[in-house]
Order: sequence, then C-alpha cells, then structure tokens
Amino acid sequence: MTKTIFHVVYGLHVGGLERVLVNTVSRMPKNYAHTVICLTSYSDSFVSLLPSNTNVIALGKKEGQDFGLFFKWWKLLRAYQPDVVHSYNLATLELQVISALAGVRVRLHAEHGRDVYDPFGDNKKYQLLRRLVSPFIHTWVSVSTELHMWLKNTVGLSTSKTQLIRNGIDTNLFTPQHKSSDEFIVGHVGRLNPIKNQILLIDAFCLASCRNTEFAKKASLRIVGEGESELTLRDHIVSKNMSKKISLIGLREDMPGVYGSFSVFVMSSIGEGIPMTLLEAMASGVPAIVTDVGGMPEVVTRKEGIVVPSQDADALADALILLFDSPDLLHSFANASRERICKDFDEDKMVSDYLSLYNQ
Repeated sequence: MTKTIFHVVYGLHVGGLERVLVNTVSRMPKNYAHTVICLTSYSDSFVSLLPSNTNVIALGKKEGQDFGLFFKWWKLLRAYQPDVVHSYNLATLELQVISALAGVRVRLHAEHGRDVYDPFGDNKKYQLLRRLVSPFIHTWVSVSTELHMWLKNTVGLSTSKTQLIRNGIDTNLFTPQHKSSDEFIVGHVGRLNPIKNQILLIDAFCLASCRNTEFAKKASLRIVGEGESELTLRDHIVSKNMSKKISLIGLREDMPGVYGSFSVFVMSSIGEGIPMTLLEAMASGVPAIVTDVGGMPEVVTRKEGIVVPSQDADALADALILLFDSPDLLHSFANASRERICKDFDEDKMVSDYLSLYNQ
C-alpha cells in the first residue's frame, strides 16, 4: 500500500535542510510517494537531485502575511489527501493547523536551525506561536541536542512530543582523499547569509595572515556557496586587499573532490543546527574549526577539531595558526573526524528514524 508524504519547506534551493530532505526522500522505500510543497519557489537544478517520481509544487507565497496561501494549502490537502505532512522550520508551522482540520493522520514538524531574525531562539512571539500550534502536531523533530533541549525547556513542549533525529550523510560518498599540495587551504561551504557570518571567517583569515608570515605565504581561503551576502563578501575581500588569497567560488557539484582539497574546514556561524557540510567535510577526513553555537559542539569534540567562541575573530585566527603549525595534530584530527561521523552521523539511522515516524 502506497503512503503519500507531503514535505513542506519555505523554498527548495541549495541549503542544509533541503539536502536532508533530498537525501531522506532518495533513500525511502518505493511504496512512499513524496510531494515537496514550496511556499515560495524552487530551483530546477536542486529539484533534479530528487527521485524522478517526486512531485514538486510551488505556492508562490507573497511577501509578508499571505492569507491566500492557506486556501491553496487546503485545496492541495483535499486533492492529494496525504497520509503524512512533514513541515520544516518556523515558516511552514501554521499550515499544520489546517492539516489537522483536513484530517491528515500523521503531522510532523522538524526544527533544523534558526534564521538570522531569531538566532538564539529567544523571540517570545515565535515561542508562543510554537506552543499554540503544538496541539495540532504529533511529533516535533530536532536535529541537535541544543535544539531538542530548547524546545522542551524554553518553548515548553512536552517530552512525549519531541524526538531527536540527528542529520546523517552518505559516508561511502564522502571519504578521505590524498592531498598532494603543500598549500594550506582553509575551506568553507554554506549559504552566503548573515547567519553563517562569513565576514568573521574573512576577518580571522586576514588576522592569521598578519600574525604568521608562513601562513600568509602558504594559506588560502575558499568559500563555496551562493546567497544574498555575496556582494557584501566580495566588497569586504577587496577592502582587505585579499582578492588573491580569498576566493568566492560559487556552487560546485563535485563536492567530494572539493572537500578533498581542503586542509581544514571552518564554520563561523552565529546560529546552526547540525550543518550537513560539516558532516561531509569531517567524513572526508577534514578537521574542523567551528563556533560554539547550536549543534556544532556536539559534533566537534577535542578529538576532532577546535571549537571557538562565536563572533571572536581573534580566537578563530589563533585556531587557524595552531593547525597550520601542527601537522601531527591536523593528522590526528583528520582520522578522528572520519571515525566520529561514521559512528554517529550515518544516513541509514536518520532515514530509519523518519520512517518510524511516518509509520506511527
């Protein structure tokens, strides 16, 4: 018997949440029919990553509160009569009230991280909205312990309605590769957005170059991704006179090879869940330096890399220099990183956990 699953996202473009969705749908049994509902729009190139039998619908949400969206959603529910509605992050939450009124049997909501408008989850209005909608949701999924505890202790959701399902990746696809270059390549992969705080990474790289002559000679910074901060970041790189050392290289499709070229991977975010790119880099045997936010300290312990305070360019610069000057430590972190991801963040468990929820 076929089960129909509605996945509801704000938009389907390049991002960690969207990649979790793609990877999960791609690994599901054949008797599950998936439809991805985008409140706004989708990218054709990203949709091409989904299985060919996956339906994708864009509702064309207008800026601000668009009450016509609720009518479109009701019509879709009546037309498809899904068995499960799985919504992702705050923007899609209110639609679950209508899902309940339409009689959808299983209603799940997943929190993958916070956006720049509420990076620490302390917005009282958004907390209240979650509490008000909670009676219409069967299970709240969080991807990190930090988000899981926040839903329970700060938002005030019942323990019986919350479940932790950490993101997972294909550890057979992302594997260590031999590095032949003597160049020290600092890598970053992510959406170019203020919440990712790539400005801090650029500033820290510049500080490290000023403090260490050999680092300045041999190190370069490669930032992979696209987003609304691209022009700001380009201007900042030019203002630092670092265009020859710092590159914005856009989107790349050969990600295993991209990670394989990195000496160290850096996430400088203000807020995070558990970034897929961090898991992919570590599975590729690349040590990580991350800021102390969200679920990243759950992934990177003292065995695998370095955790620095958020928004502290000095600490991040010191960490870069430490790993540049310590090849043995870099090697030790690389081996431990691969082992950590294979043990605790494999895709099979993530997919199995979602299947259990869909079948409840």
